[in-house]
Amino acid sequence: MPLLGANDVPPFRVRNPDGRSTILFISDHNGVEVPEALGGLGVPPGEMRRHVAYDIGITGVGEILADRFDATLVSASYSRLVVDCNRRPGVPSSIPETSDGTVVPGNRNLTEDDRAARIDELFHPYHNAIADRVRYMVQDGRIPVLVALHSFTPVMEGVFRPWDIGILYKQDDRLARPLIEMLSADTRISVGDNKPYSGLHPSGYSMETHAAPHNLLAVGVEFRQDRIEYGAGARLWAERFGDALECTLLERERSGQQAA
Repeated sequence: MPLLGANDVPPFRVRNPDGRSTILFISDHNGVEVPEALGGLGVPPGEMRRHVAYDIGITGVGEILADRFDATLVSASYSRLVVDCNRRPGVPSSIPETSDGTVVPGNRNLTEDDRAARIDELFHPYHNAIADRVRYMVQDGRIPVLVALHSFTPVMEGVFRPWDIGILYKQDDRLARPLIEMLSADTRISVGDNKPYSGLHPSGYSMETHAAPHNLLAVGVEFRQDRIEYGAGARLWAERFGDALECTLLERERSGQQAA
């Protein structure tokens, strides 16, 4: 039996499908939807407004950036508690039974068919949409610059995280390093170099899947949630990051460096 019904939203959204930029924004934890058939996963509504369910504030930042750069944004519609689109299927955090103290009753005692339905109807369509967009851009003569948008909670396990924004990368720091330097030049900004998470952590499925195999210029960006939760903050931090991204890409262009 299909997981998604007539009243459920599509598994992903595409903003600016006709965007002409070389930048492709993706947002793995954008949505907070739960398929009607799952009955809210048994999670109280208040818990679904926490960071465990989605990346708070990232919708506004993503839309502002996509519009600014005339770029396409592909975003996941469903909560990371239903299936995490930035985790490899099969690992415990892909469909978590608990997340930062929030118990998810609807994720317990799942059958293989239950898990497969979430992967097949939510996870794969989202990633297929990204792969299709990368393929289309390459065929159109544009080598994509992949930017994965996320947000992080100011406190985790009782420890305060001082960074306003974090730039994440694996071994390839072609885009990350100049972005960190550009953002750090503003003394008002505390920039995390592979903080609050390291891009070397194996849990980052999206960048590993869509950027690394094609040697794409790519970076992960983490905005602190209290900085972007409301409209004015989202605009401010989208502008600050957008300025740094624009300057970095222009400098690469001037120096004759290729995107990939």
